[in-house]
Amino acid sequence: MAFIIRKYKTKIGSRRKMKDKKWKDMIEKHGELRFFSSMAIKKSHKGQGTSAQELDMLFRVALSKEKVTPGYLKDAMGISKTIISRLIEQLENKQLIEKIRTNEDKRSYTLIITEKGKKEIDDMYYYYLNPLYTLKENMTEEDFEQLFKLIRQANKILAK
Repeated sequence: MAFIIRKYKTKIGSRRKMKDKKWKDMIEKHGELRFFSSMAIKKSHKGQGTSAQELDMLFRVALSKEKVTPGYLKDAMGISKTIISRLIEQLENKQLIEKIRTNEDKRSYTLIITEKGKKEIDDMYYYYLNPLYTLKENMTEEDFEQLFKLIRQANKILAK
């Protein structure tokens, strides 16, 4: 940590005096947030060909009550159009989703889940959601709901 701080101070030069005197505490909180994220978001297990981001997209396509477009996914997942395009291509290549072109504009399309995609969800949902089930089983219902209320609040702030 000392090496990182010295390196940081060297890089910022005249900005050594930060406005936030408790920035070290913020770095610790950032580390806790990263650790929580890595524990809560399951990576695909060995031999599993579907990544966590791909599963997230697959769940969104399967569960959406409205037509799913790349723009909808970009906003819902909070990631760039480039990443959305890559994920769509990967899921389409695995035959888990299918593009349905619109009649009015052949460049526009919506996404639907395939039978193979539904099977993938059935096979993976418990593994993917296991960290949330663990939290729910080991927290009071009030604490569990409060955690997600605060996460939604933080997401709104950071999405601005």
